Amino acid sequence: METPNTALQPITHQLTSSTIILTDEGLTISISRRVWTPRHWDRLVNLMLQLVMTGLLWITLPSRVLPIQGQPRWKQITLDGLTCLLFAVMIRSNHPLRKLFDAIDWQSIDVRCTPAYKNQERGAPAYAPQVLFRILVLMFVSGTPFESATLLRLETDLAWRWFAGLSVLCGIPDAGTLSRFRSRVGVERFEAIMVDLIRACDTAGLLGHDESDYDMTGVAASATQATPYQRAVILSKALSTWLDAKHGGVGTIDREQIARIALEVLRATHPSLKTVQPSQIVCSQGTPGNCVQESRRNVSGWWQRILRKISRMKPPAPEAAEVNREQVSQVAQELVPELPQAFGDPDATVGHTRTDGTLCGYRSGFLVDATRFIITAVIFVTLSKTEAPTVTAALDKHYAIFGAYPKRLGLDSAFDRDNVHRYTEEHNIFSGITVRSRPGPAGVFHADACIWNEEGQLICPNGEEMEHIAGPYKNGNDRYRARAECAQCPFFEQCLTAAQREKKLPRRELQTNTAAHQRAQRNRERSRSPEGKAIRRQRFSSEGVFGHVNRFHNGDKAPYRNDSMNHIAQLMVACVYNLEKLATYG
Repeated sequence: METPNTALQPITHQLTSSTIILTDEGLTISISRRVWTPRHWDRLVNLMLQLVMTGLLWITLPSRVLPIQGQPRWKQITLDGLTCLLFAVMIRSNHPLRKLFDAIDWQSIDVRCTPAYKNQERGAPAYAPQVLFRILVLMFVSGTPFESATLLRLETDLAWRWFAGLSVLCGIPDAGTLSRFRSRVGVERFEAIMVDLIRACDTAGLLGHDESDYDMTGVAASATQATPYQRAVILSKALSTWLDAKHGGVGTIDREQIARIALEVLRATHPSLKTVQPSQIVCSQGTPGNCVQESRRNVSGWWQRILRKISRMKPPAPEAAEVNREQVSQVAQELVPELPQAFGDPDATVGHTRTDGTLCGYRSGFLVDATRFIITAVIFVTLSKTEAPTVTAALDKHYAIFGAYPKRLGLDSAFDRDNVHRYTEEHNIFSGITVRSRPGPAGVFHADACIWNEEGQLICPNGEEMEHIAGPYKNGNDRYRARAECAQCPFFEQCLTAAQREKKLPRRELQTNTAAHQRAQRNRERSRSPEGKAIRRQRFSSEGVFGHVNRFHNGDKAPYRNDSMNHIAQLMVACVYNLEKLATYG
């Protein structure tokens, strides 16, 4: 039975020299002047006078979300007097978050994200995108590793509450709200927000548009690397599934033979499997709690990717004989690229970095303007992808924003590749690329030891001209040979291979792509010029961007569980870094 509504009897509590009174009409807190020192009381009086004169503008601004006719409906957050007083007293005028908030127009984020929302007429009002975006800014600017920890701090941190535009007396968004926000907005809109921020940096004069540097770093995934043994178990199970789906059963090939085939296919890349017996693989497939058993509950993960691959495989012809061992081995090789490299993040892959060695995760690349080290492009790929092609994608993004390429570009030796040389020359970019060491065949001189003179002739290390004798072949290479016998050359042992030295008339021969060889020579000349050396020195300063974001913003850690969400995380890292620069120098 419901209890009848009764008027609340006034509750009064005396706490030292303060009084708290709760009635039906509201809450009253009276703080005696005696608790304040004269200096602090004068500060409070001056502060309140300033707030009254300015209409509490700086306090209420983060919570102001403008409703627009016909646009999505946003939650309107009202600040109460207690919240305003706490913000005024606790958040000083030079607080870093106040500088950060004043750096950009946050309303533009609502405009960017509007197409992702469909609650103009129906559905509950949503948190404005700028509010949720500012919570993500707090996460990355503080280096908090996870959203759950961010929300936990948001509950009690007054400065964070103010920055997010949330009242002390109201609730905060939960982790599900942030997750849906990231998924709804997507990578492209986060990229557009970053571009708006880059343009704001440009308007503030922080970009020089003269010289840029590009590099990549490893980003560790929130995942556990799959062991070779686990991959063998999964491959064996996948082969059994293929046989069941395409042949109606394993037929004459039993489970142990299937496991033996899986081990043979994987041992080429995983020597640790040499001591594993097929019977062990068979037993592991039926153990409760193993990776294959868990995969059946992973309806959207790597096991589903394997099943899709199996479904796309052509079934055998009706007249085909019973499946044989060679066919199973061929199918196993086709399934190997689909095997998971990590559990917890199905998109993470295993690769090598120059600083961390073997890592499970991704690569993140930043194109940095050398004037104030503003990040103008972010590239995010799995760790198994090579670095060199990513710089052209970064430069294309830079061009899409500014309609021009940087005049000069600094790169390390990982990008000393012909596709990079060709791209920079085609777009008139003076590239200072650190020259990569290229050992020649069997320890002799590499083709780079031969150079092109101004007449377009290939000159050997001893200064003699080499003649074109064949090519170009299908791979684009030409064959060149020394015009004269090399037996008396001082570089005889260093320039000729053992087979060439044993010939009756020993002469150096080499195959090379002429155009690529000439581009590599021009890169060496640029890199060793005074301007190239200056670019390479500047590049070391730009590498400090990675050190900063890794140390303070968790730039080397992927907090989410798939490629697209971790791509958003890297975009947030770049946004926060640029926002700090804009707040400092803008």
